[in-house]
Amino acid sequence: MSLLLLATSRKFPTSIFRQRILLFTPRLLSSNQVNNDILQAQKQQLKVEPPSPKQSPRLRRYHYYLLSIATGALIGTIYALRQVRKHEGVLPEYVSNPEILERKAMDARPLPPPVTKHIEFDAPPRVNFPYRLTLYQYVTCPFCCKVRAYLNYNRIPYDIVEVNSVMHTETKWSLYDRVPIVVIENEHIQLNDSSMIVSAIESYLRQPTKTFKNIMKSYKTIVEKNQKGKLFFTYPNKYVIVESSINDQLEVIEKEEKSVINNESKSFFARWFSKSSPQPEIKPKQILQKKHSNEENQFERQWREWVDNKFIHVVSPNIYCTLRQSLDTFRWFSKAGDWEEIFPWYQRWIIVYLGAIVMRGVSIHLKKKYNISDNVRISLYECANEWVDAIGDKDYLGGSEPNLGDLNVYGVLTAIQGCEAFQDLMTNTKIQPWFERMKNLVEPHRIDTPVRHKH
Repeated sequence: MSLLLLATSRKFPTSIFRQRILLFTPRLLSSNQVNNDILQAQKQQLKVEPPSPKQSPRLRRYHYYLLSIATGALIGTIYALRQVRKHEGVLPEYVSNPEILERKAMDARPLPPPVTKHIEFDAPPRVNFPYRLTLYQYVTCPFCCKVRAYLNYNRIPYDIVEVNSVMHTETKWSLYDRVPIVVIENEHIQLNDSSMIVSAIESYLRQPTKTFKNIMKSYKTIVEKNQKGKLFFTYPNKYVIVESSINDQLEVIEKEEKSVINNESKSFFARWFSKSSPQPEIKPKQILQKKHSNEENQFERQWREWVDNKFIHVVSPNIYCTLRQSLDTFRWFSKAGDWEEIFPWYQRWIIVYLGAIVMRGVSIHLKKKYNISDNVRISLYECANEWVDAIGDKDYLGGSEPNLGDLNVYGVLTAIQGCEAFQDLMTNTKIQPWFERMKNLVEPHRIDTPVRHKH
């Protein structure tokens, strides 16, 4: 009887019916031997039969997740390989005549610009500079601080437009999507890249017989466009200083001597017949600049490149070491830049909190890319010591007066002046005496006049 029941149970297709037959069999049979046979068969069947899907939901979910991950990885790998093969060997597209595009962008610039601060000086400029400048900046961007340090040292007045670092509302008109941007208002010229800005203005100061349009011919722009249409700007000559020739300098002296004579004659009659004061004379020595030697230019350029390629990249990881420190840094930025007076509260909140998160990620990337020590302070101290060793027994890298290398390093350090990293740097290295000398040269004559805006 037991064998018959077992044979009958095997004919059913599902395990549920087979189990029910085996469970109800003891009620039909009273024999102890039959019961033992059924129990043994039941145990044997349970060992052989695999578990059903309904009995192992965890296992089924595990298989589902594993399959999903594998499928996603496979699709991502195939897509990446297709993109690599698609663009393999494809050269970037170079934009011809970028000057036309930049001119159109300048025509679209909102006028008057949303100026947030006027910078003037209570002393005359070191060299006469007749142009009006507008600087688009982030207040604590080290590249922007380089430009401000240069302008402040030369006592060149300028206006500041503080740019929202997240929304970039103030620079939507520009094809160049970074800061700093300097606009020569008189000649309707846009200067990009901090090093190129400094080089172009310095070139004018060394040969003021040239107009800015002529000087800009030495700073060609290379614009590349990737597959997504994004533009990348490169300035191969951004460290080049265009020196004036001897003939240019002699021509300046002759013109200025004539203008001095004319001013003297005009001022004589002006004292008698005019209520207005005569124009101050411009002496030739204010125009005629000492021509730098090739060795001096190369030495200066070497350290300008060092600032851009090494020193600046060591600074960021030191002020964004942790997310909390990054947030504290941006709160100091808000205070230093008067963001409460410039941006609405919601924009300020976005800049501080989103900016802190983004810059924390950027600092991690820079640390890996430039092989910066895990203890980022050590890398910062090493750069400072390298700079102090280069100065040696001199007051400045340029000797008795600072050169562009001095101004660049000083500008970068002012970007972190309110951070803990700056205090540690002053305490643990010998850079402070040089920094104080630079501060006394650059800052004393500056007059800041904020421009209030209604939100």
